[in-house]
Amino acid sequence: MTGRFGVSGCLLAMALICTASVGQAASPEPSPPWLAYCTKLYGLWYRYGSHLTFHHTGQRARAELALYRCQNGEYRASLEELDVLLARNLLAIPPEPKTALTLR
Repeated sequence: MTGRFGVSGCLLAMALICTASVGQAASPEPSPPWLAYCTKLYGLWYRYGSHLTFHHTGQRARAELALYRCQNGEYRASLEELDVLLARNLLAIPPEPKTALTLR
């Protein structure tokens, strides 16, 4: 007897459990200097480049996604995206941190 939801309900529940367990893969450890640099670039963009009343450009979503990627260890793609956003708004890009980890 399969109960109230039947076989399709059981299959759906199993699929959801499998999907949830796959989605919890470990992300790499964040590097504090690069994470701080990403946060600094995002802060510069947010303070001087974002326009709170000018939403349709997608820049805010791109900047937030770049910061999210940086928090998950994807520094190279994140920094490239933030560099593009800062350059588009004619903002100076600060120098990179001096660490043993080179990304570019």
